Amino acid sequence: MASNNIKTVYSFIVSTIMLDSSTPIGDAMLKQIPPFVFQSLRGSDATFSKLFDQVQNENSPHIMGSGMASSRDQYGAAFLAWLKSRGVTITDIAPLVKKQIFLLAGDAMNPETQKSFNWCMFLYFDLDK
Repeated sequence: MASNNIKTVYSFIVSTIMLDSSTPIGDAMLKQIPPFVFQSLRGSDATFSKLFDQVQNENSPHIMGSGMASSRDQYGAAFLAWLKSRGVTITDIAPLVKKQIFLLAGDAMNPETQKSFNWCMFLYFDLDK
C-alpha cells in the first residue's frame, strides 16, 4: 500500500459537542486530539504507520476539519458529508477501513460544564491508483 502516491490526507474530528476553535475548550481539544490519535494509531496499526511515515516523508497535503453529530451513530455520516463538501465521494467506508480510512474514538470531559462528551477522529488517505 505504501508504494501508492498519497494525493491528500483528510482528517476530521467529530464530537457530540461543538468544538469551536474560537473557544478555549474547543481550541484545546482540536489541538490535543490529533497528536493523541496519531500516536495511538502508529502504535497499533502497521498500515497506518506506513502511510503516516510516507505522508511525512513526501510532505503530502493535509486537510483538517471538524464537525458535530447528535450521537456516535452519526459520526460516519458526518465524516462522509464533510468529505463530499471537499469534493471526495465515498459511498461505503467499510471496505476502506484499516486500508485508507482509520479512526479512533474516545470520551472527554468539558471542564467548563463538567459534562462528558464523545469524539472521533477519522483519517482518509486519498491514494493515486
